[in-house]
Amino acid sequence: MTFHHAPPAPLASVVVPAFDAAATIRDCLAALGAQTLGRDRLEVIVVDDGSSDATAAIAAAAGATALRQPHSSPAVARNTGARAATAPVLLFTDADCAPDPTWAERMLAPFADPNVCGVKGVYRTDQRAVLPRFVQAELEEKYRRLARFESIDFVDTYAAAYRRDVFLASGGFDALFPAHSAEDVDLSFRLARQGCRLVFAPDARVRHRHADRLPAYLYG
Repeated sequence: MTFHHAPPAPLASVVVPAFDAAATIRDCLAALGAQTLGRDRLEVIVVDDGSSDATAAIAAAAGATALRQPHSSPAVARNTGARAATAPVLLFTDADCAPDPTWAERMLAPFADPNVCGVKGVYRTDQRAVLPRFVQAELEEKYRRLARFESIDFVDTYAAAYRRDVFLASGGFDALFPAHSAEDVDLSFRLARQGCRLVFAPDARVRHRHADRLPAYLYG
C-alpha cells in the first residue's frame, strides 16, 4: 500500500484586486512567488474587476487562482477574493505592488497573539525623482508615528492582513465605496469599534511606483 501525503494547507490567502493591470501584475505575482514563507503555504487569488486587457490570462499563467467579475470596485473585488479564500488569514496587496520576499512572513508574525485580528505593512519605492521621494518622505513620517503605538486604528489595503473569520463576520469592505476610496478606513474603524486589535508591522514591505507627476499625486 502506498500512502500519499497531502500538500500542506496554506497559511494565508493573498487577494489581489486588479483592473487593466497587465503592465504590473507579472511583477506582483513574481514577487509573491518568491516569498520566504514558501509558495505552497500561500494561496494567491487575483480578482479581475472586468479588465479589458490580459490581466486574468497573465494571472492564470502565473499559477494564481484567477477570478473574474463585472467591473465594479476594488472593495467588491477584495470581498470576492476573501469569500473564495481557504486559508485562515487574508493578505491583501495591490496589482501595482511587489512585496519584498519576507513580506508574508512578517505580516503573519503578529497573529501569534490571539488578540490581533489585523496587520498593516508599509510602502517603499526605489524611485529617485523628486515627487516620489517627497511622497515616500510623507509616508515615512507617518510610519515613524505609528511605530510608537502597540495598536493602531487604520490598515491600508496595499499591505493588509486580517483573520478571515473576523473579516467575513464584519461584512468585509463596504461595497458602496466606488473606485479607490475610503473602504479601508471604514473597515478599520468598524473592526476597532468591535474591539479588534490592529497592529503595525514596519518590516513588512511592498515596493510601489509612486505618482511621478503632480496632478496624479493630487487627484489620484
